Amino acid sequence: MPADLVSVVLYDDPLSPWCLVAERRVRTALEDVPGPFLPLRLEPFPLRAEARALSAQERRALVRAARRAAREPEAAGTTPDLWLSDDPPLSTVPALAALEAARLEGGGREAAFRAALRDAALVRGINATRRDVLYELASAAGLDVGRLASALAGGAAERRVLDVFEDAREKGIESAPALVIGEEWLVAGPRSADAYRAVLRRYASSRLGLQELRVVH
Repeated sequence: MPADLVSVVLYDDPLSPWCLVAERRVRTALEDVPGPFLPLRLEPFPLRAEARALSAQERRALVRAARRAAREPEAAGTTPDLWLSDDPPLSTVPALAALEAARLEGGGREAAFRAALRDAALVRGINATRRDVLYELASAAGLDVGRLASALAGGAAERRVLDVFEDAREKGIESAPALVIGEEWLVAGPRSADAYRAVLRRYASSRLGLQELRVVH
């Protein structure tokens, strides 16, 4: 990366409506703030990393979070149905691994696949971590399903998801969405578009060059 360009990374899970909200707000902020910023890069941070059945308390928390997010304009039309269904995801890692595999086919196909995953999970309440659903969504998004299946079977995509997840946790990131600017400043949780604009302006004006993540309140 050229020294004068600044990375902007959002840790994200397509099955989280708040990640959808954060991504749309960050993209809006980047369009509005002049500065040496690279295009937004999405990195995986699973909403549920461990594959296990939901407890009643976990299910209620996920439903509450989805209902709150649905009140935001950026998540209009989303529902909590995924977590109310009889077939909720045990882990969101399979969907993130499929997205990693989709990157091999180019950013446009990955973006189309991400949109299909979000529509299935957040709008229609479909368990988009199931392998058969992933293949159907990949086909609809124009991906080579055979290539995707081979990439998933090899296990490298899932390993990268878990490696990125562990690296993020070591940096102090506890949940997604989380925005990291220049590998230095951490903005945890969803914020307003104005708040993202403000922190981008502060970074562009200061360029402090910190060596460790600084949490921006």
